[in-house]
Amino acid sequence: MARRKKNTNTPVKKQENLVVNQVIIKAPLRKTSDVSEWRNALSGADNGHINRLYDLYEDLLIDGILGDAMDKRIGAVTNSELTFVDAKGKEVEAITDIIDTAAMEELITQIMHVRFWGRAAVEFDFMNGFNVYELPKKHINLNKKIIQLDAFNESGFDYEADDNILVLGKKRDFGLFLKTAPFAIYKRGGFGDYAQWLELFGMPQRIGKYNSYDTESRRLLEQAMENAGSAPYLVVPKEAEIETINNTGNGNSGQSFNDFRKACNEELLITILGQTLTSIQGDKGARSLGEVHKLVEEGKNKSDIRFVQRILNGKVLPILEKRGFPVSGGRFVFPKATKDLEVSEVVSLSEILDIPAYYLYEKYAIPEPSANDQIAGKQALPKGEDNNPPQDPKQPKDKKEEKIEQSDSSSLERSVEADRNFLIRLWDFFAYAPTLMGAASNHLTLNDADLNDRIIGRIDGSTSFDIELFDYISQNLLKALDDKPTRLADLGFTYQYQSDAFRTAQELNIFQFSAAKSLEEITQLNQLYRESKSFEEFYKKSTELCNKFNKVWQQTEYASATNTSSAAETYNRLKKKSHIFPYWEYRTVDDGRVRPEHVKLHGLILPANDPRWNKIFPPNGWKCRCYIVPKLGAEIEGVDLKEMRKRADEYLESGEWEKVDKQGFGINRALLPELFRANQMYINKFPTRAGKLLSSINYQTYRLGSYKQNRALAESNALRYEGTLENFVDSLPKENELSYFTDYNNRKVTFDLELWKKGHKPNKVKQRSPFIKSAKETLLNPDEVWITTSSNNFNEYAFIKYYNDVSIVAIAEVKEGTVYRLKTWFPVAENKVTKRYRSGVLIKKGGN
Repeated sequence: MARRKKNTNTPVKKQENLVVNQVIIKAPLRKTSDVSEWRNALSGADNGHINRLYDLYEDLLIDGILGDAMDKRIGAVTNSELTFVDAKGKEVEAITDIIDTAAMEELITQIMHVRFWGRAAVEFDFMNGFNVYELPKKHINLNKKIIQLDAFNESGFDYEADDNILVLGKKRDFGLFLKTAPFAIYKRGGFGDYAQWLELFGMPQRIGKYNSYDTESRRLLEQAMENAGSAPYLVVPKEAEIETINNTGNGNSGQSFNDFRKACNEELLITILGQTLTSIQGDKGARSLGEVHKLVEEGKNKSDIRFVQRILNGKVLPILEKRGFPVSGGRFVFPKATKDLEVSEVVSLSEILDIPAYYLYEKYAIPEPSANDQIAGKQALPKGEDNNPPQDPKQPKDKKEEKIEQSDSSSLERSVEADRNFLIRLWDFFAYAPTLMGAASNHLTLNDADLNDRIIGRIDGSTSFDIELFDYISQNLLKALDDKPTRLADLGFTYQYQSDAFRTAQELNIFQFSAAKSLEEITQLNQLYRESKSFEEFYKKSTELCNKFNKVWQQTEYASATNTSSAAETYNRLKKKSHIFPYWEYRTVDDGRVRPEHVKLHGLILPANDPRWNKIFPPNGWKCRCYIVPKLGAEIEGVDLKEMRKRADEYLESGEWEKVDKQGFGINRALLPELFRANQMYINKFPTRAGKLLSSINYQTYRLGSYKQNRALAESNALRYEGTLENFVDSLPKENELSYFTDYNNRKVTFDLELWKKGHKPNKVKQRSPFIKSAKETLLNPDEVWITTSSNNFNEYAFIKYYNDVSIVAIAEVKEGTVYRLKTWFPVAENKVTKRYRSGVLIKKGGN
């Protein structure tokens, strides 16, 4: 928390205590009030003494109509969708997630209270997550700018010196309750008067009549009435005439009060909501009139939303930014509400839009079926039947299938025919197995669109690499880089930090890992193919293997990539703020599923510059969910740092640490772009072995044309530069004294002209210099991008651009998260040697 200034006769607040916990709360003064009491309370408020007025407000809020009207306006804001976006309009998940908390709802509610009370104040607590506490309104002294310790003693805490306190309001503004108070008082008094009237006149009267000439009968009648109960009675002579006249003029004794009550309610509703028909029904109940009233209320709701949004962006954002939340350049936004789609509308949209299945499962709260679940509805079949009836590849195709194939493009026809030919070979491979006889129902069909089945369907015992499998693994893990975990205790401390070199190196590491995993999975599937004695055996075992690789292990790897990437951003954010938060605390999520070795680190506090963090900064294992909470110097008062260091050292000498170290987590992963270390890849030390393992993977594997064929499709000749290389490099933008180009991801690719010249003979410099403009375009808009096998560490990108007259190749090197540089470029000679620039792994093609 920020340091607090001492006010005159003001107690100094201890750092660890909240103001809200030190304020002396007293019950409001509740008594019978009349309009004179309201006027006296207002007069006192005008002179700076708001106690009586706010006690009156609190007492009058017992009125159901008034309370409900206030709740309706507040609810219209709290029920509206709120999000937080950065400067580019992209949602910031770390902040969006705290929006859906009770603390944020309390904050918005208190901001809305300004409308009704004229002032409001909250205190933020960041010591254990994100919390918001209301400060009593009677204790807000806008004149002296303090939060009074006692409502009747004008001394307290200087709220302007505390950046954890937000105070809203104006000195002479006492809110809408000032206008509603008289009508609430009138209404309450009217109820009291009416209750008294009912007590006197509401009970039925008994009338006894006696003969005026018989006085004894009168005495006896009175005695009888007295003994007959407490109901009022009247004893009159038979000859007397009695007439009761109502003062309403219509014979209904309660009508006057009812009119009065309705008038008070309407004034209360008009003051708060601007209308009445959305809360109470009018005499006519006309729908059109009700819609007009609804529009009036919605107008006030829009005004409230704009008011809250301005306060959040103008007042709350600076507080969050001071505490390290990633809000710089962003803003809170209330998006316009969209109408929920009906099921029929979703079905219609699915015909023209690609709607993810998970969206429908989440939207309609439908559990996602597993592989063995029976499917309901039109797709349902009796148990034991297959939704895709088997088909013998040797049998002729039916007419429907022929029609579909005829409508496809020629490329698709070739692909389908290749798969069909393989299935025929697969059938023949297992033809000798007795169990296959009459069991063709388990055979793969071309209609099966499942990823695992497509992979299995391409296995022939010698397959070396599967392009679709590599794309699936790598693209899934690339998404993990931007999928940040959110935990309430450290939401404010993740940070979108990364240099272009670091991010590119992270992606390169994912491509390396994905290639190794794809090779290992295909190798094991090939082995199953060769060892299986029947199709059933092969299909069963290969499906289990694919599920393990592509689902179970992929989920673990996704979570680890997310945590490691997030750790890098968090670490760099905390390091930049270490002058504010010089200490860090190690935390687990403490949910009963934490590993015992990580429990030993929970609550460990060390200086931010302590070298022990280079070993224990999380993540510390697969799916590790531990995190770091920054601490102010004042927040660790009483902490024995010597004992904390001893505790950390004992852990680093334990057997648990040795296991973590062997798994590749014995280092601060945030310092490295390696989401997966070389000994964590499915093929040990894969980057140095990739050249050999991927040597057969090239443009032909991807069914791409040759250099010459692609040039024939180009629309222009290569760009030439006639000036000097020095002049061109001087025209390039610079950062940290290094010139740079821009690649297709809008990332900086640095270039060192002197280093380039040293690595090239004079004839090469002369030959390649004119093509530097083409090299610039090749980086920015390549036709292909390969991770080539020409490097011993599988860390070079080959950018290729096809022109009518020549093919340009630009080679960029990625190293250790600090280097992303252009090594060279050249018009490629089209021969067997230059085939290596299109060998390895293709990560971009054309506009993809």
